[in-house]
Amino acid sequence: MKLFSHNDLDGKSCGIVAMLALGEENVETFYCSHENINRRVADYIQLEQHKNTPVYITDIAVNDEVARQLEEEFEDGREIQLIDHHVTADHFNGYEWGFVEAKKDDGKLTSATSLLYEHFIEKGLLKDVGALKEFVELVRQYDTWEWFENENEDAKRLNDLFFLLPQGQFEKNMIERLKTEEHFRFSQTEETILQLEEDSRKAYIKKKQRQMAETWDSVYETGSEPYRIGIVHAESHHSELGNELNRENPHLDLIVILNIGGKRAGFRTIYDHVDVSKYAAQFGGGGHPKASGCTLSPEGFQRFVLPAFEIPPRRPDAHDNEQNVKENEKGIIFINHKKETTIVFKDSDQHWKLIHHHQPASETFSDFQSAENYVKRQYSSWLLNDDKAVEYISNRLHTPFEETSANYSEMLDRFRSHLNKA
Repeated sequence: MKLFSHNDLDGKSCGIVAMLALGEENVETFYCSHENINRRVADYIQLEQHKNTPVYITDIAVNDEVARQLEEEFEDGREIQLIDHHVTADHFNGYEWGFVEAKKDDGKLTSATSLLYEHFIEKGLLKDVGALKEFVELVRQYDTWEWFENENEDAKRLNDLFFLLPQGQFEKNMIERLKTEEHFRFSQTEETILQLEEDSRKAYIKKKQRQMAETWDSVYETGSEPYRIGIVHAESHHSELGNELNRENPHLDLIVILNIGGKRAGFRTIYDHVDVSKYAAQFGGGGHPKASGCTLSPEGFQRFVLPAFEIPPRRPDAHDNEQNVKENEKGIIFINHKKETTIVFKDSDQHWKLIHHHQPASETFSDFQSAENYVKRQYSSWLLNDDKAVEYISNRLHTPFEETSANYSEMLDRFRSHLNKA
């Protein structure tokens, strides 16, 4: 069998599943990108010496011209099978040799690996047990981003290992393990590699957080208001970076990750109301609702690269505060690059309100997180550290710093009263 598959974890895991089902000696794999899949499939099926070889295509689709060639091969009696889970490939269900299923009847999302696994189980070539079953589920959860909702770190770590091991080594290690083990586990060596990578990634993400610019996308409308996006330049850890930046900045709708050297833009979100596959389609790209990408076009350069260059990054929130802390009902102080302060507090009606730049805002919020998101979306502000917060209040109340710090809660009340009178 000749297998053409995508070159990510899901695509290459299809190769692992195929080799376990048919035997390594009976499967020849060709892992492709979206840029070369059509040429490689077309070239292969035209060669006379391969006319009797079954052709499988997984986790990636071909264009209409190649699809017509595959249909001709199928009508001539050749075994052709395309298996995919991307909704953009739904039209292949119109071919007898095509099978595309994004989710099961019960709503469970699929991956190409899980679909190919079920395909071989139905053929009696695999059994739905053991380490292979667990491996397939990890791949499925990572590719569909269910791992994030389920807090299944092993799925993410499996993808980490896929990129960390030398080319071909991941496939070799997995095949040997999945043949014999009852349960899927990482080896001790792999655990060490993954821990070192995790430490490195945390430092990298922390650095990128400090570099990220935030802006409104005034072109792509959501129906109510433009997306608030974070833009960051990065050459590695795109999935984890996008996920972590969105999780640490819930006021942002999506994260744009630019790789100038590779002339690529990636889009990540953690929200159901944002579909980044549609967002990427503006630029000729696509992918999954929560993780997509595209080639960086001149339009994309204007939309993302220039703003990221011109806009100063919003500073991280102060850490280890003991006085100016979030959820403090008497008041939390934020500030931005324009030196505008925002006070977030809870009123007697149990609503969270704002005083921005000494002026009460009309908006009210039922919870602090919503109020904080608004402040960061509208004003690009960050949480002021304790010393700066105390200094700010003491300067405006004309009280000594030490007295303000020692009676911080009382001073917050006096300060808000002072603002309301003003």
